[in-house]
Amino acid sequence: MLDALTRWNRWGNAALSGGYRRDVTANIEPFLTTKEVVALVGLRRAGKTTVLYQVMDMLEAQGVPQEACFHMNFEEPALGAQLGIDLLDTLYRLYREEVSPTGTAYLFFDEIQNVPGWERWVRARNETEDIKIFITGSSAALMSRELATVLTGRHVEFYVAPFSFSECLRVKGIEAPKKHLKSDPPAVVQKALTEYMSWGGFPEVVLSNDVERKERLLRQYFDDILFKDVAVRHEIRDLNTLRNIAVHLITQSSCLCSVRRVASLFQISQDMAAKYCEYIQESFLVDFLPFFSLKASERNRNPKKVHVNDLGLRRIASISLSMDYGKLAETLVHQHIKKTRKGVSYYWKGKQEIDFVIQDGNSISECVQVAYDNLDDDKTRVRELDSLDEAGLVFPLAQRTLVVGKMPAKRDPSMVPLWWFLK
Repeated sequence: MLDALTRWNRWGNAALSGGYRRDVTANIEPFLTTKEVVALVGLRRAGKTTVLYQVMDMLEAQGVPQEACFHMNFEEPALGAQLGIDLLDTLYRLYREEVSPTGTAYLFFDEIQNVPGWERWVRARNETEDIKIFITGSSAALMSRELATVLTGRHVEFYVAPFSFSECLRVKGIEAPKKHLKSDPPAVVQKALTEYMSWGGFPEVVLSNDVERKERLLRQYFDDILFKDVAVRHEIRDLNTLRNIAVHLITQSSCLCSVRRVASLFQISQDMAAKYCEYIQESFLVDFLPFFSLKASERNRNPKKVHVNDLGLRRIASISLSMDYGKLAETLVHQHIKKTRKGVSYYWKGKQEIDFVIQDGNSISECVQVAYDNLDDDKTRVRELDSLDEAGLVFPLAQRTLVVGKMPAKRDPSMVPLWWFLK
């Protein structure tokens, strides 16, 4: 058992490099020594473990010795048959006896949702021991349900996504202009944006220069997410239908999607279609954006808009030969809004559709429309601006933004180029 622990800790024989600094790490820093349990949730292979290592780096910079940090990954094969509260007790006791008998212990538990009953152990120990706990998980519903019911008021949660576009620029050493340019961005920035739209932001994929390796990694990630985070967790035997639905949802990113349509396409019941869609969303593969309405019945009656959480997965899952940059741009805007805006996002439709309306508190704070190309065409430009004007009449306090792929000759103050919006 102690041998397994040394493989996952710096005081053993593990390097545990913090890698490239993530934007989310700065948000965690104020909670390094508070009593709340810090939970990191997000897509498998998005970098949650690396963020844990960066937290360790910050603690060490503050003088915390390596022996005070105890890290364990609960997908460790050696622990597979023993996962449970008794194992947590054994690991913690062994760590205290052999490594750090006194002082504050900083516990880092990866993929904690694999341990049945973990939330009760975390709550009990957090209240009685001199410890600070950091956990990660790859299932939205499982984590949020357990955190909300047992750790209410005792935890803070952070969403860890694949690299954002600004993070991609930083790790590649590309400096984007600091001012809003009226002209097109530098060619190197535009090239990086095109690559990001094609390959997404999984760290290992971004850092690889080998196309074959990129595709192999993305296929492996997709398979691992479907199998480990969906099929195994929910005991699904019909893997073929599950995979086909996941591919369909990913391919349809930025499109409207209904449970009835999914059920019809794959000849399954609506209840089963709803469950499969819910499970796939829980794994962070996709998000479903609801229609905005103050009436619950109207929200439920309208189809939702689906967005994949990494465009690299769309590349390997889609059977379409077309990139469809307009839809890719809309999905990137969704991902950016999810990571940077407070409140809840919806789509809205009056006479024309608005891609995103963001509710902050009791009001709509922002309306965002995405029009990637053809803005030099008068009809296209007027249509997109008219849709924002219509939204402005309904949501008069909202900021209005039109995200464009390339700034047209005739411009409007609401227009923002995509590269700048994502920066």
